[in-house]
Amino acid sequence: MREHDYDEFSALLDAAYDLIGSGQNKTISPQAKALFFKALGQYSIEQFRFGLNGHCIDKQRGRFTPKPADIIEQIDGATGGDGRPSDDEAWAIALTSQDEADTVVWTQETAEAFGICQPVMATGDKVGARMAFKDAYNRLVAASRQSGSPAKWNASLGWDMERRAKVIEKAATAGLLPAPMATALLGNSVIGGTIAECPEGLKRVKEEMAKLVEKRQEESAAYELARQAERDAEQARKNELAEQAASLVRS
Repeated sequence: MREHDYDEFSALLDAAYDLIGSGQNKTISPQAKALFFKALGQYSIEQFRFGLNGHCIDKQRGRFTPKPADIIEQIDGATGGDGRPSDDEAWAIALTSQDEADTVVWTQETAEAFGICQPVMATGDKVGARMAFKDAYNRLVAASRQSGSPAKWNASLGWDMERRAKVIEKAATAGLLPAPMATALLGNSVIGGTIAECPEGLKRVKEEMAKLVEKRQEESAAYELARQAERDAEQARKNELAEQAASLVRS
C-alpha cells in the first residue's frame, strides 16, 4: 500500500474494530494503526480489503479484532497455490518482453500491468515504471482472485525460433501452457511425448503468428525502402560528381 491508501485503510480498520471489538478493544490507537499499515505495506489496498473482509466473516477468527497476521493469513490462504507470480516475479518476467527476439510466457495480469506502465517506461523512469507496474498488477490480481478467476498464462512470441522453443518447452513442462497450445506454438515439435490437436488454440496461435509475420514484413519493407533511398541518393551524388568532372574536362 502507498501513503495515499492510508485514509481508506484507516476507515476500513476502524469499521472492523467497531464491528468486532468490545470494551477497550473497540478502538485501535494511532500508533498501533501506523504499525498495522507498515506491516501490510507489501500488499495493495484491494488485497487488504479482501483480507479484512475474509477475517470478518471467518467463523472462528472473526470473533476477535484483526491483527496484521490475521489479514496476511486471509490473503495468503485465499490466493496461495493459484499459480500467479508475486509482483516482483511478474516484473522480472515482463522485462524480458522488451527484447522482440525473446518469447515470454506470462499471466494476463502481467501483460495488462506492463501495458499500463509503458508510458512511464517510455520516459526512461524505470523505478517509476516498476512502481506503476506493481500497483496495477496487484490491483488486477486482487480483482481476479476476488472474482475467482484462475491464472491464465499466454505466450507473447518473439522472432528468435530457438529461444522460442526453449521458453515454450519449459512452460509446457511446468504446466503453464497446455500441451495442445505448446505443440501448436512449436509447429511439429513434440510436447510431453505426443502431438496434440486443439483447433481453438491453434486458430489463436495462427492469428498471432500471422500478426507477427505481418509486422516483420512491414519492418522489412520499411528497411528496404530506406536502403533504396540511400542507394538512390548515393547514385545521384555520383552522377552529379561525374557531370561536374565532365564539365571541367570540356572547359
